[in-house]
Amino acid sequence: MKEVNADLYHLLNENETGLYTQEFHNNKTVYAYVHLDFADLADFVEAVGIYPFEEGGMKVTMFERSICVDLNDIIEGHDYKLSSYKKCFDEDDWERYKEQIEEMERDY
Repeated sequence: MKEVNADLYHLLNENETGLYTQEFHNNKTVYAYVHLDFADLADFVEAVGIYPFEEGGMKVTMFERSICVDLNDIIEGHDYKLSSYKKCFDEDDWERYKEQIEEMERDY
C-alpha cells in the first residue's frame, strides 16, 4: 500500500495549506486544508477522484479567486493518515499540532 496519494501530495505541495482546530472543550481534531485557485479545480478532482463529491458534494469556503477545502475526510476516505502528508504543511504548524495529530491517529 502506498503511503500517500501521489497526485494529491503534489497538488498540496504546489498550493497554500494549513492546519487548525475548532478549540471546543474536548475536540482534539486537527483539520487540514488547502487553498486552490479555480483554475486548479480540475486537477484537484482528478487527484482525489469522484468519491468526495458524491452524496451532495463537499463544503468549501469560497473566496474571490480561490476556494479552501478541508482535507481530513478526503485523506481518511482513501485510507491514508494526515501524518503521511506532513511535508505538505508548514513545519511550525505541524510542530504546534503534532501531539494532537498523533493522538487522533491512535484513535483511527
